[in-house]
Amino acid sequence: MGRRAVGVYAALVLIFTGMICRVYALSMGGALASAANTQSAFVLDVDNTRGVIYDCNLKPLVGTEVRKLAAVQPSPEAFTALAEAGEQVPAGASQTKPYLLPVEEEVYAKGVEMIDAVERYGDEQLAPHIVGYLNPEKTNGAAGIEMAYDDLLKQYDGSLKLRYTLDAAGHTLTLNPPEVLRDNYKSEGGVALTLDADFQRIAQRAMKGVEKGAAVVMDVATGDVKASVSVPAYDANDLAASLQDPDSPFVNRAFSQYNVGSTFKLVVAAAALESGVSRYERYTCEGYADVGGHIFYCHWRNGHGNIDLKKAIEISCNPFFIHLGLETGGKNIVSMAREIGFTRAAQFTDDIRTQSGTLPSDAELESDAAVANLSFGQGSLTATPIQIAQMVSTTANGGFAVTPRLVEGFTDDGKTYYEHTAAYAPSRVFSKRTSDILRETLVNNVEVGSGVKAKPTVAGVGAGGKTASAQTGIYLEPGVEESEVVHAWFAGYFPADTPKYAVVVLVEDGKSGEDTAAPIFRKIADGILVTELQRQGK
Repeated sequence: MGRRAVGVYAALVLIFTGMICRVYALSMGGALASAANTQSAFVLDVDNTRGVIYDCNLKPLVGTEVRKLAAVQPSPEAFTALAEAGEQVPAGASQTKPYLLPVEEEVYAKGVEMIDAVERYGDEQLAPHIVGYLNPEKTNGAAGIEMAYDDLLKQYDGSLKLRYTLDAAGHTLTLNPPEVLRDNYKSEGGVALTLDADFQRIAQRAMKGVEKGAAVVMDVATGDVKASVSVPAYDANDLAASLQDPDSPFVNRAFSQYNVGSTFKLVVAAAALESGVSRYERYTCEGYADVGGHIFYCHWRNGHGNIDLKKAIEISCNPFFIHLGLETGGKNIVSMAREIGFTRAAQFTDDIRTQSGTLPSDAELESDAAVANLSFGQGSLTATPIQIAQMVSTTANGGFAVTPRLVEGFTDDGKTYYEHTAAYAPSRVFSKRTSDILRETLVNNVEVGSGVKAKPTVAGVGAGGKTASAQTGIYLEPGVEESEVVHAWFAGYFPADTPKYAVVVLVEDGKSGEDTAAPIFRKIADGILVTELQRQGK
């Protein structure tokens, strides 16, 4: 009985030991198989993409260009083909593993796979100060919309990889083409802006000859920003070079505050008309205005004589507007400016906002001289090109203040929106009568006044607008009056009869709004008008 129990026990031990050995063998076999499989393949990372940034018509603002890449399996045939195409094998390239080589032209050879990879930022990057850029690792947004909507854009991350088979020696098998591994590559989901890609390109090209400045195109009815240009621009593909540029290309000048000069006369005129001053108010300009012992000169030292509002805007007469401002009152002018949007930063996203600009304080306005300065856009007054575009929009749309908007909505497929951002309803700040009077004077200014160089060349389409040469009090040569930095502005709208777009042009130290900024306005207006005619099939 004892011997039988011992035998049974021994048999059980043998069975259990066998089972353990079997389990170990199976597990090791799987691990070895996995290791062998890993050793028999090589995966080449080719390209990565992320969510798309679109314009209002769902046209991409990024990823519109491609770069040619050759995925090279090292072999005599591949090297020969590359040499014949004028491409050199980069130093340090693997002699056994595939690698990527940027090429100018297609290369056809066994062992060479041609790939059109996405170039996120092309040679003519549209709205770089709005779009922004990625961090050096290309993994996260570091500025602009790229940063503001980084989490959303990451949801559409994608990759392109090539999987090669290796032989026992670890060399790729050139007879076998690589397996293409696409993981959400070139996904079409992303964020759409109010910008119009065509309008943006038109505005950027119109500003090409400007060293430093900005241009803004705004829908007068909604406040939607259709184009926003800041020059100089930075190169999102070479940020290091832009960092060393003394002209500060990373500054978004369309969002920055400046002395605005005579463009502000529109606010003064609106405040005056709303306070009961007659549109036919007349004043005799003698070439200067004496305000409590402070002498303010007209740009025409001989004086303009007896003129009304229409003529004063046409010739941009400072003494007339000083008279108008003192009659209206500084606080009424400042109140009108605030209602239009001055001193209120435009908040486009949590991370993207403009500067707020400045207006004189109530204490400053106790001085008639300060009111006089304000009346022709000087003194402690600054505003952004965006705010000046709001002012023009309010003038052109019948007296309604608009809230600037930059983000249109979001899309999963690049074809339809799944959500639109909120738009604020315009609020009335002055009467249609006041708007009509101002529009009449601004159209006249473009037809026969200082704004004639802004008139569109498209037949039958007029425009309204105001020039400005804004003094800054900054002198490039101390004590030399001629060296003062004077910003050139043109602020206007078109078409004249049915206003649709406000366009604001700023040229830093451009001296003359009439000669420098107005012609740029015309180029932008002409380009947009032609584009819209083409879209209508005309």
